[in-house]
Amino acid sequence: MDFNESIRIGFLEITQHKLRSALTMLGVIFGVAAVISTSAIGAGAREELERQLSELGANTIRISAAKLRGQEEAEARRQAPWGLTRADAASLSSVIPGITAAAPLKRVEVTVAASGRVIQGDVVGTDDTLLNIVQYKIDDGRFLAPLDDVESRLVCVIGDAVRLAAFPLTDPIGQTLSIDGRPFTVVGTLAPRSRLESGAVVESLEVDRTIFIPISTSIRRIGAVDLRADRLTEIILRSNDAAMLRENASLAERMLLRRHNRVADFRVVVPEELIRQQQKTKNILSQVLMFIATISLLVGGIGIMNIMLASVTQRTREIGIRRALGATRRDILSQFMIETLIVSLVGGFLGIGMGFGLAKGISNFAGWTTIIPAAAVILSVSVSAAIGFLFGAYPSWKASRLDPIEALRSE
Repeated sequence: MDFNESIRIGFLEITQHKLRSALTMLGVIFGVAAVISTSAIGAGAREELERQLSELGANTIRISAAKLRGQEEAEARRQAPWGLTRADAASLSSVIPGITAAAPLKRVEVTVAASGRVIQGDVVGTDDTLLNIVQYKIDDGRFLAPLDDVESRLVCVIGDAVRLAAFPLTDPIGQTLSIDGRPFTVVGTLAPRSRLESGAVVESLEVDRTIFIPISTSIRRIGAVDLRADRLTEIILRSNDAAMLRENASLAERMLLRRHNRVADFRVVVPEELIRQQQKTKNILSQVLMFIATISLLVGGIGIMNIMLASVTQRTREIGIRRALGATRRDILSQFMIETLIVSLVGGFLGIGMGFGLAKGISNFAGWTTIIPAAAVILSVSVSAAIGFLFGAYPSWKASRLDPIEALRSE
């Protein structure tokens, strides 16, 4: 009996007992699906870590203005100075040895328009230091220059979504945007960026929808009516040593408390620590799922062995007839081994399909990034084949050892 004939008989046996075969495959299906989805969560967590660090900048410390209300705000107003300022940023970068750059950010709530149409965009004042900290890429033109800040120029750099909304058919460089009723000249555009996943541990700019203007312009020309127009929304610091991040963050916090007369009107965050903690949580979940997958595969293998043993008993007379017609023990062994491998491999491929669906569902409902690596698919197919081989070996051996005479006598 050749190999093709063995495969044909194996598939025939499965199709003749559809329900039994489907129930036999369930353990393998669920186990492989769990392996695929677990691998997708782990790979997605690593990808998200790299992406968030790219968005937020490596080795960064973020100091954001705290929203004080009621008595806390009244107390802060009595103790000047209060709120983050450019002087704070300059002092931090010059006094703390490990800090190599400090970028000020000031978000302003103003109307943005182009050709008489209102454009959705977030206006943020900053300076050229920001580009040295975060990994924004210039698509066309340039970023903000030091002279733009010194002279409080009416210039801006826009994200990709703003460019598409304001100038869909024309080159934006040199065009004019109306910001708070003032004409700003576009000097640069940023390359498209992906938005951080929902529920990101650190709030970040949605770069594609952001319009960057010189920080001095946001203070002197747009925010001049504010009681404290020089107040910043955030300061981003870059440390030259990842091992010193926590220590530098602690120094920055103590220094700001002294400058602000012990008023804690700010919050210091080390994004990398929070992001890695988030990844650690996802990794723990992945390990739990992998353990469940292992149990499911083990149960699936036991189920395959159980069904194959029952099949050997059920087909004893068939085995006797084949032996009487000249089939060798090796033929019987290979026949049952092939049938077992077919069951486990079909279950494995169905499990891969279910795993893709689970990964997609996790991404949609939990908001997590999931990436299915090719290695996980190859591993799943290999594991399915190994299960069929290991758990089908004994039933196949038992079938091959049946005495032909005794087998023919069975009913």
